[in-house]
Amino acid sequence: MLAGLVLLSFAAPYGTQAQQADTVRTTSPTTTNQSYPRENIYRLGKGVYTDTLRRDEFKAQASDVAELDDCDTTFQTFVLVRRLSPWRIGLFAGPNFAYCGTWENTFGPTKRDNTLYNGAGFNITANVDYFFTPATRRLRFGVGTAFGYQNYITRSIYRDYLYGLAAARTPSVGRDQVTINQRASEDMFLTVGPVLTFTIARSRKNPDATTFIEAGARGGLFRTEAATIAAFIPSQGGVIQSGPLVTGGSLIRSVNPSSNLYHLGAIGNLAIFFPIGRNNWNIGIQGQGFITKLNYLIVNGQQDLLYEFKRTHGGFSAGLAVRKGFVQKKLIPKTPTVCPTCDSIPELRVQFNGNSLKGVSLAYVDSTNAQQQPPVNTSATAPVISWRSTTPNPKNETFTARLYYRPDSVVAGASDQVIAQLENTTDTTLTFPTTYFSNGQVNPGFYYVTVHNRQTAKCGTCMSEVATTSFSVVRPKRDVVECEYRHRLERLEVYYRTPYTREVANVCYCNGTITSVGDTVTRLRYRGLNRRLATSAIEFDTNTVILNLRDLPGDLAQQLQAEKAKIESGNAIRYKGRRVRPQVQYFRAVFTVTKLPCNGQPEQPVGSFNTTISDNSYSITDLKPLTDAQKAKLLTPPAPAKKKATRRRAGNSGRRSDVMFGVE
Repeated sequence: MLAGLVLLSFAAPYGTQAQQADTVRTTSPTTTNQSYPRENIYRLGKGVYTDTLRRDEFKAQASDVAELDDCDTTFQTFVLVRRLSPWRIGLFAGPNFAYCGTWENTFGPTKRDNTLYNGAGFNITANVDYFFTPATRRLRFGVGTAFGYQNYITRSIYRDYLYGLAAARTPSVGRDQVTINQRASEDMFLTVGPVLTFTIARSRKNPDATTFIEAGARGGLFRTEAATIAAFIPSQGGVIQSGPLVTGGSLIRSVNPSSNLYHLGAIGNLAIFFPIGRNNWNIGIQGQGFITKLNYLIVNGQQDLLYEFKRTHGGFSAGLAVRKGFVQKKLIPKTPTVCPTCDSIPELRVQFNGNSLKGVSLAYVDSTNAQQQPPVNTSATAPVISWRSTTPNPKNETFTARLYYRPDSVVAGASDQVIAQLENTTDTTLTFPTTYFSNGQVNPGFYYVTVHNRQTAKCGTCMSEVATTSFSVVRPKRDVVECEYRHRLERLEVYYRTPYTREVANVCYCNGTITSVGDTVTRLRYRGLNRRLATSAIEFDTNTVILNLRDLPGDLAQQLQAEKAKIESGNAIRYKGRRVRPQVQYFRAVFTVTKLPCNGQPEQPVGSFNTTISDNSYSITDLKPLTDAQKAKLLTPPAPAKKKATRRRAGNSGRRSDVMFGVE
């Protein structure tokens, strides 16, 4: 058995190297790439499948690496789980000492024969442990078995005792005539029991290299053979031989093992271990003790008497011990890491009185208005706001919901109010605030709800689009008298262009002033001339501030159309090789607007406006408010234009040196 234990201690490192060759990659959080030598990496798939491996190809390349049984797909992604194995083996060897009940009896000057005068010996113990706690924990619990061999050599004091018995014989026998043959006491044991380890320190470079304390207590079966000792006197022949060690002569005393060799016993050990190398080897100092029973026989050669004894047998040893851990490598299917997408919007519901409020406007019944019949269910409960998730496989999904309110009378600068909210919650209901609901009715105003979901995973966080809906509660409208606006036409002009003129045009203002404008000198230029269109002030009342001229009362629009036709029917003048007729560009009017007395308010001036009117649709294309100074300038007739001296160019061409565009 001793040879087998020694062989086991040499075979353990080779078994470890065989396992370490089965690596694809290192992914354990407790190991690093620097902890182990570089290993072979299997070819994982082809092309884009750089992380996949066919099942049959995986088995052909790594038949000795464990895999899960449910990996039965055409292409499967694998990951290597690399961590310390729960199995560990060990070996202990050291001197062995018998225990005689007390320290004094064991090591004192007078040693009591509690263990048949067993002295020092040798102990070798092997153990195999399995831990249920992961290697990442400091305190680990497991179950282990210990089996070994130990022996005890008989103390010299017992030899002196046998020589004393020979000297006491009649006649006395000296030492030189006494022969003593002996064989040491031997124990073999097999025990099982719990084992604890506590990690004191862990290497930074290799987290698997640890310094730890180990304590174990195991119980099991002991096979104990007591020492065989025979003292006889060869010179005194003729005596029947006794025992296998008595070759002839007179027997003095003999100690022999009993036929009862098997007893129950227990072993306890305490050790501290330190890491060596990078292959999960530890060396340390271990102390070990045991206790069991011992049966033996004593034959007294003088009286030819046989005695049988059963005593407690125990001892302890101390020496060097080694422990060897293993790296567990298991190729398992890799579950794809899918980040949440949050592409599903929560389904939102708002219910009131058994009906949906989504996009609904409710009429608010005013109890102070006697004309209204209040068909209000005063026992109704507040609206219920709820939602449900539409995400197929949610991961840590939470919701954020808010209820906003806008009153029916908005104050300048005021924003929408959040009157109820839930943030990052798993609830699916938002309580409607009681301050906005009374007597079976919701307070007047505009309400809208927003809900979105949020998912959190290791690879990131996402948020969905916002689901929203709204409803409103409207007060009944009261009859309001529309106000009228009085428009006064102060000036109306038509602008057109003509390439040639000798005419003098008269402009007539509504205050009766007439101004002559024009040029009697032949001149080649474009001009815009004012035409008299209104001979008196025009007033009209309407409910809008500004109207298009085509909507004005009377025949003003017809006058504009007739004036346009009259201007554009003029004679065509040849200009730059082509015949050009006068063409109307636009109309311009000056209005003064006044708000008439309305709803208890007095008459109020609105202002004056300079209005540009399209020549074809008679609609307003430009509208500018006028100050008092601008209005007075537009309504004041301009002074007659003075003729400027004629400027001629050199030569006899007769062409003008200045071509002017003007509007008067």
